[in-house]
Amino acid sequence: MKAFVLVLFFIFSCASLIYAQTDSLQVAKKRPPRKVKGYVAGVFERAPVAPGYTNSYGVQAAVILMHHMEVGFFGSKYTDDGYRQLLIFPNKFQMNYKQAGVLLGYRTHLEKKYEFNVESKLGFGEVRWLQVERNTAFMADKFQMLHLQGGMDYMLVDFLAFNAFVGYRWMNDLDIDGLSNLDFKGLYCGIGLKVGLFK
Repeated sequence: MKAFVLVLFFIFSCASLIYAQTDSLQVAKKRPPRKVKGYVAGVFERAPVAPGYTNSYGVQAAVILMHHMEVGFFGSKYTDDGYRQLLIFPNKFQMNYKQAGVLLGYRTHLEKKYEFNVESKLGFGEVRWLQVERNTAFMADKFQMLHLQGGMDYMLVDFLAFNAFVGYRWMNDLDIDGLSNLDFKGLYCGIGLKVGLFK
């Protein structure tokens, strides 16, 4: 009798478990896909400052709407110490600049390991000349910068993507000794690592 009761209890338990799993699968199928996604990224950028190129590091974050549209913000800072000039002999001056702004982009949604994206960025920042001997700001000026770029994301795992990009940028309203808007204009490239919800 006890064996019979145990068998009935086992069958009833299995049936309940199967029913619960089936019901949860049906609910999961009925649940709409996530419409809002997003990411945070660390970015390295190689960009022009005439007569050569400079390295910048920064961050970027965006919300992905309806699988395709990107809206977010970015910030970057020039960190190299190799861009120096003798503005006033015999003192040396180190150039430094940083910027932050907003971005708007569009990305493909291929459900594959890679996705392509295009972005436009509008940055607001400041260029400074620092006196090397005293490590103090000698002069500074504000600017605006427009970026247009295209890139590709390669999905390492569901929440981690490697990004590579290339673009073109323009600077406006810079008025400072030794530099002009044209010195910052030109092609740039970079890489990044994105962490977030992509699917």
